[in-house]
Amino acid sequence: MPMGNVRSSEQALTTRLITAPVQAPGSDPSSQPTPIVLQHKLPELPELPQDTASRRAEPSATALAFMAWLQQGLASREIKYNESGAAVHFTAEGMALVSPLIFKLYASQHGPQAEADMMGLQVQREVLKAGWHRMAAGKGSGKVNILSYAVQGKGSTMVGKLSAVVLTQPDRFVLPVPPTNPVLKLV
Repeated sequence: MPMGNVRSSEQALTTRLITAPVQAPGSDPSSQPTPIVLQHKLPELPELPQDTASRRAEPSATALAFMAWLQQGLASREIKYNESGAAVHFTAEGMALVSPLIFKLYASQHGPQAEADMMGLQVQREVLKAGWHRMAAGKGSGKVNILSYAVQGKGSTMVGKLSAVVLTQPDRFVLPVPPTNPVLKLV
């Protein structure tokens, strides 16, 4: 049943259940007990599994701070993209954040250097929890959050690999979206 109909039915039922006192003919109204208002509440329907799985949590303050830092760094060109050794690449799948490089870079600028590795890992977890990224099939029936790319050299020979958290719909974060890096191929 669509939610609009549930609310309408609940309101109609509530209206019918709010009753005025019934007076016996010829009786004194002051001798009648004071009526109570009955409000019937419909039971809560259980959430369907597909609704639970598709619901995303609100991004944490850490994830939002990381994205603001990333946007500012890309705009100022302090964070390089689509070039050799860059921490960010644009691919057909989205904005690839080289992992763990980009998260460690953020952590080293926002916390003690000795804790950069651990803090970078926590920042990566928070970004993943935000649900902005693309997942891929893993071994068995599982899913993985980190995608692998082959770096192609001359003659389409593989010269390296990189791992990245790929944010889908990069236009949510940067405009205009830079062209895709032609040397990266998803593996």
